[in-house]
Order: sequence, then C-alpha cells, then structure tokens
Amino acid sequence: MPPHLPVVWIASYPKSGNTWFRFMLYAALYGPPQRSTDVSSKIQDLHRKMPTDLDPDGPLYIKTHYELTDQHPQLDETCKAIHIIRNPRDVLLSALNYHKLSGTKSRFQSKKHYSKLFINHGGDPYWKELGYGTWASHARSWQNTTRFPVLPLRYEELKADPHAQLIKALDFLGINKSEDEINRAITASSFDFMRDLEIREKNASNSNNQPSGLFIGSLDTTRKGVYFMNQGKTNQSLNDLTPGLDAQFNAALKDELTEFGYES
Repeated sequence: MPPHLPVVWIASYPKSGNTWFRFMLYAALYGPPQRSTDVSSKIQDLHRKMPTDLDPDGPLYIKTHYELTDQHPQLDETCKAIHIIRNPRDVLLSALNYHKLSGTKSRFQSKKHYSKLFINHGGDPYWKELGYGTWASHARSWQNTTRFPVLPLRYEELKADPHAQLIKALDFLGINKSEDEINRAITASSFDFMRDLEIREKNASNSNNQPSGLFIGSLDTTRKGVYFMNQGKTNQSLNDLTPGLDAQFNAALKDELTEFGYES
C-alpha cells in the first residue's frame, strides 16, 4: 500500500451494503466494471488482500468493517469516511445467508439459535470477536467521531434513491460527475448487474476449480442458489424465522433502534 496518501474509509457493519456502495463509487469514478476484481483493485478491502491498481495521487478508498478505535489502521492518514448503516433486522437476515454462503453456519445450531445470539449480543458475536463491535457500537464509533469528517448514509435511502445518495457522497468527496456518468454508475451497481456478474464469475470459477472474483462462492453454494447478492430487502420481519421474534428483537434493542432511527 502506498504510504502517506490520504485515506477515505468506506465503513459499515457487515452486511450493510458496503460492497454495493463500492461498486457504485467505482462506477462513478472509473466507469462500469468488467470484473468484480476491478472494484477491489481500486477500492481496497482492508479484510481481504487482493491485487491493487491504486491511483498514485490518492486518495485511497478502503473498505472497513472495524469499529473505529485508537487501534484502527491508518488513522494518521485518514481524511474522511463514509459510514453506511442498515436496519439491524435486515442485517441479521442477510448474515444468515452470508454464513450459509461462506461455510461458517456451523458456528450456530439453527437460524433460531443464530437470531437469539444476535439479539443477546446486539450483533453477531463472531464479528464482535473480530473487532467489528456490536451493531450499535460500530455505528456510534463512526458517526460520533470528531477525528475527521464522516458522511452517514442509510442503506434504505440508498435503495430508495441511489441517484440522490450517490450525488451526496460525491459532493462530500469533492468529486464532480456529469448526469450521464452518474446514471451509468447507478446502472452498473444495480442488483441485476451485480447478480449477473456474480453468476458469471462463479461459473468461471467452478469451471477452472479456482476462486474467482470479489464475491464469495463455491460449486455447492452456486447449485443451491445461494448468492452473495442475495435479495437486498429492507424493513423485513423476523417472525418468518420464529413467531414472536420481532417483539423479542425490539424489546432487547429498543434503545439502540431509537438512537439510530429504526424504531419498531
């Protein structure tokens, strides 16, 4: 990684739309990606080392899931951050798909068991061990910091009006793009575009027996129809997993939901 270049963090708790926003930002800056690795080469993932093709004049755009603490990497180089937050109910449901996809579902006994763990811990306990914090402590650490400017984005608003939210982000970063460039970026980061790209790369990976691309997957998960680009829904109910689970979730996380505008 080139030293001493200014860093802009794309920060979020896992399963909150970070990869999606990276596609959106990449497409606005460089045009539609041909491969998912195009995105990771320009907008790095702090948690996954891949070949990079960084702009020598910076800034460095880097994804992070870490809670913002004094131990976070490259704080001295940080100039700005964009923080994406998502309804924790949807995070929980997306996390279930992720654990199935990545082969880590053995950490819990069932969907109901995982949901109980998530509720009791205020987030995924494994992610907390990795330094991501709870859902609320993660958001609080980034949105309340005075270390550097932070632009908060809501997943729900990104989905409802990606055009307006991308313009907001570009303005925050001091980047000017034409209306046509912004529209192309929205198209190139749409769910259908990203799902199609994931399927193509998984098929290529399975044919070559080699991992391919930014998305996580294997032959078995592809056959079962499990995708990193899952559904991207908002404001879902947990009661489909277990009747009464929404009420338990809301009671346990009442203060946190109110703090970040996700009241039941």
